[in-house]
Amino acid sequence: MAMDKPVILLAHGAWHPPILYNPLKHALEACGYELLVPELVTMGPGKTGMSWDADDAMLLETATPLFDQGRSVVLVGHSYGGIPACIATRGNGVEDRRAVGKRGGFSHLVFLCAFAMPARDMSVLTVSGGSWLPWHEVIELEAGRKQLFVNEKAKDLLYNDFPPDRAQATFDTLVPCSSSTIEAAAVEMADAPKADSIDVTVIDMRVA
Repeated sequence: MAMDKPVILLAHGAWHPPILYNPLKHALEACGYELLVPELVTMGPGKTGMSWDADDAMLLETATPLFDQGRSVVLVGHSYGGIPACIATRGNGVEDRRAVGKRGGFSHLVFLCAFAMPARDMSVLTVSGGSWLPWHEVIELEAGRKQLFVNEKAKDLLYNDFPPDRAQATFDTLVPCSSSTIEAAAVEMADAPKADSIDVTVIDMRVA
């Protein structure tokens, strides 16, 4: 990949493992861009008691070696991934790092149909109405530990523009996540980087 182009680092959505982003990865590679989609540590069977702070740390662990090479990184947060992505960029923009004599950094933050909290102490669950949705499936494990998954209702909601076979294949690939990712209070949108330190783009989806 061309070293003069930024690396794109994507924080994926809840339940959606990195393999589901391969079509996007291949399309960007065809244009000369490198896309990294590390698996968030809160995702997968048995993962409980962890929230966005663990995923924030993982994103920085992935990005820091690139920064040290002098690379610029575009950080994309998809759905739930917008929360740890927002936090990871604070103090780690290109200009932030340059100010303290460091190379590289996040050059752009993209919210891709992502969650961004309108006020402090709100969670994804709060902004979704305060209770589990009909397509959520809470998995009770031992010692009060919980995971969150989705049921068949999610397939029609999330993939209604897919052909039936692709919708089923995608649904079958989903994994549960720590319920704390949805329940834990997150930072507000105002805590995202300011325009003078890093560019921010919001890509939303509107249904007519």
